[in-house]
Amino acid sequence: MNALNRASLGQARAFMRSMVEGLAAEQSAEQSSSALLFPLRFLGSSLLIAWLCCTHIVGVFPVTGATHLEARNFTDLFMRTGDIGAFVLLAMAAPRIGSLAKRPALMWTGVCASAGGTALCGFALIPHGGPPPLLACTAVLTAVGGALLFCLWAQILTRMGGTRAIVSFALSCIAAMAASLLICALRQPWALVITCLLPLASMMCARASMRLVDMSAEPAWPDQPRAHRLPWKLIALMVLAGFMSAMSGLLLSGQTGGAVHRVIATGLAGLGFLVAALVWRERCDARMMARAALPLAVIGLAALPLAQGQAGALVSVAGKLAYVWLTLFVLMMLSGIAQRSELPTLRLFAVARACSEGAILAGIVARNAIWRQGLHLDQTFLLTFMAAGTLGVLAGVLIWKSERAVNGDWGTAGSGPHAKLMLESRKAAYQRRCQLLARRFGLTERETEVLALLGRQQSRTQIERALHLSENTVKTHVRHIYRKLGVNSKSQVVAMIEGIDET
Repeated sequence: MNALNRASLGQARAFMRSMVEGLAAEQSAEQSSSALLFPLRFLGSSLLIAWLCCTHIVGVFPVTGATHLEARNFTDLFMRTGDIGAFVLLAMAAPRIGSLAKRPALMWTGVCASAGGTALCGFALIPHGGPPPLLACTAVLTAVGGALLFCLWAQILTRMGGTRAIVSFALSCIAAMAASLLICALRQPWALVITCLLPLASMMCARASMRLVDMSAEPAWPDQPRAHRLPWKLIALMVLAGFMSAMSGLLLSGQTGGAVHRVIATGLAGLGFLVAALVWRERCDARMMARAALPLAVIGLAALPLAQGQAGALVSVAGKLAYVWLTLFVLMMLSGIAQRSELPTLRLFAVARACSEGAILAGIVARNAIWRQGLHLDQTFLLTFMAAGTLGVLAGVLIWKSERAVNGDWGTAGSGPHAKLMLESRKAAYQRRCQLLARRFGLTERETEVLALLGRQQSRTQIERALHLSENTVKTHVRHIYRKLGVNSKSQVVAMIEGIDET
């Protein structure tokens, strides 16, 4: 047991040492005072998550009676509607907008609208009984900045690389939970004031983060774009997860804790990823948590007919935790697809998020209808719902298994306008050759990641920063790769990748 504890402590120290080394390397490379914010600037996405959570928590707004609560719920409904509409518009306008990093005026306008709309609803319209049309319009405008920020952070995530993105997302989820719970504990009006400022702070962090990633690598929309299909299999998984997330609060009739449960689930999801990154460093990726999400959803469904009182809250947290885990998996897969196929990311993420939020809204509407009918108190109905939900999870498993390679294109491979031949970008072809070489010579998943970076002529320091690995760990992986491939230099690795026979 002591040896196991020492080994775990050694892994934790190595992980933290690699983080510190990455910080020092970035500071040396950038040579400016702004580098002191690394990697904290990447946690700006946590401020966006906290804002999304807090705007749906009743306690954050000064609600003092049934009338105010009704206005608050009305605002919440139209914020969700505005969120979906904003993502649909972004998907439609994606070819014209391109990279959001090059649209600062659009970003700041949307973010200011979100901050101002949150303040207007919280301080004026809800407590003073504003007219419903004005409430609806303000709520819809408030959602615009959140949609823009989500897509901007998604573009930054795509440029960060797999391991760094997973670690940053995990830390952001934990920070979002801490920030949300802190805001909920504050007295009014400070809770609402800080909530209003969150979109502005997240935007400032996003602007600072773009200095540490190559946003110029975001592909532009070509004059004659290839006909790429959307990854509907991945989006279908998000739809299933979103609907189940909303329905997981089925036993919370008359309570207002569903949004708080989402906060807790977000923090637990981040903690789970961070622990996995420490304990299973060689095998940790987004797929690991996605595999855990499916049985967790089944457990939550199985407990539904038996959950009474406080147990209903546990079911709600379990459903939302499964949703967060599966959402990260989809986001990471979309990021990989965009990188390998050299696709613009705005439409990908906007469509996926619109479908996910639409499923959540549909789940909320269905849940409210069930509450009104009192069906949530009927054991027969709960058993039927459990069976239907389990079939939905099994459908998700079948969708996953129908993709021959989980690291593949999930149905997005492009075709020419006058031919049905599959088109492949240079990056996709390169990644495929690396995967083929790795399978032939028995490389592990982590060694495959290192191999791809070696083939790009990346230095060991660059590999350390990209994968958040220590210097000794990178040296070990490189030594194992050389031994398995039977080579002695990086140039020989490049030659093997370029010359591999794909037949």
